[in-house]
Amino acid sequence: MTIGSTRLKNYNTMRKFLLNQNILKKLTLAAMLMVFFATNAQLKKDFSPRYSETINGDFTMIANNILSRHATNSYNGQESNHDFFDNMFVDIDNDPTTFNSSSASLSNPASGNSCLTIRKAYLYWAAADKEYEIDGSGNIIAGNGGSEISWNFDEVKLMLPGLTDYGTTIIADEVIYRGRDEHFANDPYICVKDITDQVQALSDPFGKYQIANIKATEGSIYEHSGSNTGTSGGWQIVFVYQSPTLVEKNITLFDGYAHISSTENNFDVTFDGFQTVPNGNVNANMLMGSLEGDRGLMQDRLLMFDTNGVWKPLSTNLRDEDNFFNSSITVNGSDFLDRSPASTNTLGYDAALFNLDNNANRLITNNQTSAVVRMTSDQEVYGLYLLGLSVEVWEPLLNSLALFSSSSSENVTPGDTVMIYLDVANTGNDNIDNLSFTTTLPEEFEFINTESLPSEITYTYDDQTKELTFFVEDGFTDTTSAPYTIRYNIRVQDEAHFNANSMCSFNSEQQTIANFTGEINPTQNTAYSSFTFDDCGIGNLDPTLISISIEDTMAPVFVEELPADMTVDCDSIPEAAVLTAIDNCDDDPEVTFEETATNNRDCNQGYEITRTWEAIDDAGNMVTHTQIIIVNRDMRCDIDNIIVSKTITANGDGINDVFEITNLEGCGYIFQAKIFNRWGNMVYESNDYQNDWGGNSPDNSIGSSGKLPSGTYYYIIGFNTPELKPINGYIYIGSN
Repeated sequence: MTIGSTRLKNYNTMRKFLLNQNILKKLTLAAMLMVFFATNAQLKKDFSPRYSETINGDFTMIANNILSRHATNSYNGQESNHDFFDNMFVDIDNDPTTFNSSSASLSNPASGNSCLTIRKAYLYWAAADKEYEIDGSGNIIAGNGGSEISWNFDEVKLMLPGLTDYGTTIIADEVIYRGRDEHFANDPYICVKDITDQVQALSDPFGKYQIANIKATEGSIYEHSGSNTGTSGGWQIVFVYQSPTLVEKNITLFDGYAHISSTENNFDVTFDGFQTVPNGNVNANMLMGSLEGDRGLMQDRLLMFDTNGVWKPLSTNLRDEDNFFNSSITVNGSDFLDRSPASTNTLGYDAALFNLDNNANRLITNNQTSAVVRMTSDQEVYGLYLLGLSVEVWEPLLNSLALFSSSSSENVTPGDTVMIYLDVANTGNDNIDNLSFTTTLPEEFEFINTESLPSEITYTYDDQTKELTFFVEDGFTDTTSAPYTIRYNIRVQDEAHFNANSMCSFNSEQQTIANFTGEINPTQNTAYSSFTFDDCGIGNLDPTLISISIEDTMAPVFVEELPADMTVDCDSIPEAAVLTAIDNCDDDPEVTFEETATNNRDCNQGYEITRTWEAIDDAGNMVTHTQIIIVNRDMRCDIDNIIVSKTITANGDGINDVFEITNLEGCGYIFQAKIFNRWGNMVYESNDYQNDWGGNSPDNSIGSSGKLPSGTYYYIIGFNTPELKPINGYIYIGSN
């Protein structure tokens, strides 16, 4: 923070450049760049474009600091940050998991514009983060005499509008610069995080944004050279917004880190890649973010090289041209107070959004293609990390380029003809010249022809590359021209083309690319067609989808190992397997199961089980699997298990009253029984014995009461199959 003389660069060449309007009109416009002239400033990180686009919209910002005189109260004094040795963290949230926190609210920058949407949102956080240090005499070099907070400098907590907690800690996409890595000055650092997805996911992006746990040094700081710089730190969210009802602007955001002091200053930035409107007022906004700008030190300036070839100091109501970086957060010349705390003196942290005072176009004129700004100082030390410019431009636009088909919402099949429509309208403020539309047809389509075209439109088609290009004459797509539609027919390839494709349907994608220049602005432009549009008519730049349905002839496939045929005992029959199936088309093919069995599942006889699984898809393709299980009959049907009566006492007591053959019931045997007396005479015979003979004598036998006399007899039992040999034995017949 030493006082020194300002050393200005020679700018005669730049003056001649800006004064020569003929040269301006002949400039070849390049992509948005940043050119630096920083021979005297310490450029620690080259500035590069974070965002560069021409849209119907603009940018805005919210911001707050995280070091102040009180944890929750606003500080509105006039002292500089280096005047204090006990600055403390701002902490408004009463959350024990945070060590600092502050908030700011975003309001709709185009009040009443219901079609306004957030296109981009970037969160920056920056602070002086010198290591806590006490020298050998007990003097505090950096910090507050206590312990340094243990926290990763590239992480913060973010609470979005409508939420009551911070959620997951976010990590920087990029560390733009960190002074601790080389022990530079007060060890400043700058981080950035693209939070577009989180913001766009909100039902309402407007409201309170709260940031916590920004790593910084409390108390005071003497930089590595020994100068007292004081503490500083804060955060800033830059929002790029758009709406079809807003004017067209070229919006550029650049970030890096330049350390500017009284001895190392004059840091120049060139914006180019735009062309301002050809007549009338040129309106522009600027945006900046910096560290270490003191309230009480003067001669820190932001200048623009004007149309008269003079470095013109910029200023707003609260930012004097001799103290532009003055520890404040301002929007359009007023303190931005919709935040907590709402300190008007942010003690070393600066963020600003302001309208460029371009009265009579003295700073930026009509048809201008570049602008140069300079940061300088002869007393103050400050570090610039963010600079943005939003300027009304003269440019043609095809933001509503729509590509759709006659069957975008329904399936087509091989061989079908589809008509493609390309709707064209110039939504910019410059006539379109050198316009062409190029589409590469997908492999699954072939070009047929175009519908009737105006004489101003011609086309070519390359059978090899499948590239279809339309050429439009100048004057047919002017700002005053009526919108028009280009129609052409394509045909889905025959079924044979899709034979190798296992899918039954898929989405074919195609997109048209427009290349063109403006009549006034010769910058080469590229636009992409959109298939879908938001509620405000802004294209989503997505390819056009055509769903093709192919006849499904493939049956489902079972997933599990298929059960094999088997032979089992009656007590070892396995449970039926549960089979599932997959299919190339049907996400959930139906699987059914059926089981049948013979012999009433009688284990004594043995039986056969037939199990059938069937899988069918929604196209009727079917696959089946059958398992045969042979169930052996129980072993008791073995002839060795037969039990034959040993005694007959037919006295009616229910015991041994008849000759019985048992223990093979249900086995299907037919018994052939023969009984012989001791002389070898057959006294009984049956070819289908039913356990019903009680020792009755045949008609020619000798005995009383029709019964055979008591004694021992001989039996032979045969079977109804030649494979089984007869069995024989003795039986006693008694009278009692």
